[in-house]
Amino acid sequence: MIESQRVVPALSEMSAFEERHYPISYWASLWGFSQKTVREWFRDESGPGILRQRNTGRRSKRDYTTIMISARAAARAYSRHTAKELIH
Repeated sequence: MIESQRVVPALSEMSAFEERHYPISYWASLWGFSQKTVREWFRDESGPGILRQRNTGRRSKRDYTTIMISARAAARAYSRHTAKELIH
């Protein structure tokens, strides 16, 4: 009997849709920033690795957007916002 083995490709070989995506709360707790801060970092961010699900039309409740972020997209934003030039 042969068992099937799942081969997990390296992060650099994965397509954006294959990467695992995490919510804002995950990145905020990992980096030690508030969810509000991390959400602001990704407000205008777009590109591979960022999923947005708009939840609209909810009678008498406010509309909101769920944002899920891959490790690759998170690394881009983190390095941009924590660059040495920005730290005083």
